[in-house]
Amino acid sequence: MNNNKKLFLVGVVFVIISIFIIAIASFILSPSKSNNINNNIKNIKIYYYDKINNNISYEQRKIHLKKEDIVNVIFKEMQISPKSTNLKSTIPKDLSILNANITDYTLNINLSNNYNNLSNVEKLLFRSSFVWTITETPFVNNVKILVDGIEQKYSDNIEYLNRSNIILNPTISPDKIEKEKVVLYFANKNNKLVKEIRNIAVKQNKSMELHIVEELIKGSTSDDTIKVIPSETKIRNIKTEDNICYVDLSSDFMSKMYVNEKMQNLSIYSIVNSLTNLNNVNKVQFLINGEKINITNTNIDISQPLGRYKSIIENENTTGEDKKKG
Repeated sequence: MNNNKKLFLVGVVFVIISIFIIAIASFILSPSKSNNINNNIKNIKIYYYDKINNNISYEQRKIHLKKEDIVNVIFKEMQISPKSTNLKSTIPKDLSILNANITDYTLNINLSNNYNNLSNVEKLLFRSSFVWTITETPFVNNVKILVDGIEQKYSDNIEYLNRSNIILNPTISPDKIEKEKVVLYFANKNNKLVKEIRNIAVKQNKSMELHIVEELIKGSTSDDTIKVIPSETKIRNIKTEDNICYVDLSSDFMSKMYVNEKMQNLSIYSIVNSLTNLNNVNKVQFLINGEKINITNTNIDISQPLGRYKSIIENENTTGEDKKKG
């Protein structure tokens, strides 16, 4: 009788343990939990500037939708270079979020003051692409943009930006011209570079990098400077990726350049130092007819990306380390 009771108790304990193990396993492997995780990953349209059609277009991305960090996630995704070469990110790498919060489907986003360095067209493109991207999520319907704590103002007393008051495809005429101030560097008789601040006409369908190199080829307006970039130089292509500006020039840049090593340095760093004044450019990679080459009779290796070289600039504050060595 006692043996039967013992067997019965052992059986009961076994059944209870088995049920407990099955319950835990079911919870861990529960399809509903797995589905909840997967349900948070959605295809979101990330909007960019379409360089060919001069408007806003998008690419699909899989995004983990989590309200707590959705703004930072979307912002970083928009800064990533799109897969299509026709598209371009509208958010500079140096633009950052100081703080952001979402209340009642309204996003208040406070941006760093680098936003103020954007042209009016670049600001328009940023606003359009960002608002349309962030409102793809289920958390945001309206957006208020602040810059360093200062609320941005728009026409018609608009307080919040949303899909009803911001244009998805603003008309961006390739021929529309705006005036922009740029810093250019030209050579002087002391074998140094000198700064020239110039107001130039900027076309919306041409990058600022392209405008700057075109102005350098034209030469300085001062009689005290020496032309160091051959007039015959043709710009084959210019693009900036990951803060490196790739400047593809014709072979005239090399063949018509001064043989003197100091003048060659001035030619090269006239371009490098002018371009690295832009917020989105840290280094310059030279290409000649699409190829990386090196100059044998100078101490500069232009087959590698070159950073800013302050020491070659007349009266430039050289505190801190030059980026010459890249």
